[in-house]
Amino acid sequence: MTAHLSPDPLDAAAAAASPDASPGPGATLAPHGAGAPPGVLLVDASDRGGIARYTACLRAALEAEHSRVALAAPVGVGDPGLELVGVRWGPAVARMGRARLYALRVAELGPTARSLVGAVRRARPDVIHLQTEVVPGLDPLVLRWCSRRAPVVLTVHDPVPLEGGAKAVADQARRWRAADALVIHGEEPRCFVEASAPGVAVHVVPVDLPLGRPGPPRAEARRRLGIAEAPCALLLGQVRPYKGIGLLARTWPQVVAALPGARLYVVGEAYDSADLERLEGCAGVEVRRGFVDEDDLDRWAAAADVLVLPYSVGSHSGVLHRGLATGTPVLASPPLAEEVHRTGAGAVVPLDPAAWATALVGALGAAPLPRPVAPTGRGTARGTLEVYRQVLAARAQRGR
Repeated sequence: MTAHLSPDPLDAAAAAASPDASPGPGATLAPHGAGAPPGVLLVDASDRGGIARYTACLRAALEAEHSRVALAAPVGVGDPGLELVGVRWGPAVARMGRARLYALRVAELGPTARSLVGAVRRARPDVIHLQTEVVPGLDPLVLRWCSRRAPVVLTVHDPVPLEGGAKAVADQARRWRAADALVIHGEEPRCFVEASAPGVAVHVVPVDLPLGRPGPPRAEARRRLGIAEAPCALLLGQVRPYKGIGLLARTWPQVVAALPGARLYVVGEAYDSADLERLEGCAGVEVRRGFVDEDDLDRWAAAADVLVLPYSVGSHSGVLHRGLATGTPVLASPPLAEEVHRTGAGAVVPLDPAAWATALVGALGAAPLPRPVAPTGRGTARGTLEVYRQVLAARAQRGR
């Protein structure tokens, strides 16, 4: 499929989508003077969820550092004239059969590619910074086209694929190799990323963005959400197998045996799995399915005594940062250890049911974890701006 699409057709597609090629109102990043921060086009194909929140916070932080930033994102999120056609995702898509999903993705190729190319042409940025995949299957090709216009930076939120196995590793490596630089959030995955994309600069930029907001007092949050006053653990966000659903199903009966009134709430868009069915059948477990808006995310984080993150993979968690903002500690697995220790978010527990039962009984009972402190730094924005400066300097050096 990729053999039939080259950079020239991408230009033609963009011209067909907007024949006059004139920028929309407010869409173009005006030229900047010497020493000024570069004009940046942030690109995020998600319309909800943790990465969309990260992108919004990054934009605000960059603008606080006097950067000129435009956002290409789906309708209702992106700037006027820079709207993307996003791919469908979520539990309903995950339930599709292979043939139906393949047909959906093929149908999305043209609209998603044209919308990204059109946004780049309109914005005329100095740097293009992508937070998500935009054109599944063709992203490496489209990113090479983008790189002809401006340096391309990719933020790799989850260096080790959360799902998809060896094919996902190979696919994302091809995407990384099309970039000028990669941003990761911790040192632990650096060797894996560098080996996957040799020759591409890898920068570690830890997260200190306010990905959550201060929530109401715990008692008020529980009242608004209609949950009882009882020891409360919470798994929040997209409910996917890699988040330790099976481990919690084996752990929670031990917790309830020690603390009969304890409750575990599982809240968010739930992906079907046998482990989730087993967990939902445990005493004291309540699953609330569906998309959770920003205000309720903060209320849920504030309502819990502890957030549980027994992830089997992943080096960064937006839920952890919501805990920081609301003062709710986390119990997390070793893959998240670097971020937990750096932020003081809570404690790290081995991926073992007995260890998790002991940790949960303590956190919900006689040994509650201390409240974490919300981040107040500007490190993510300043670290990201330094990445932009380096890719622009490298591009200028190559052009000499």
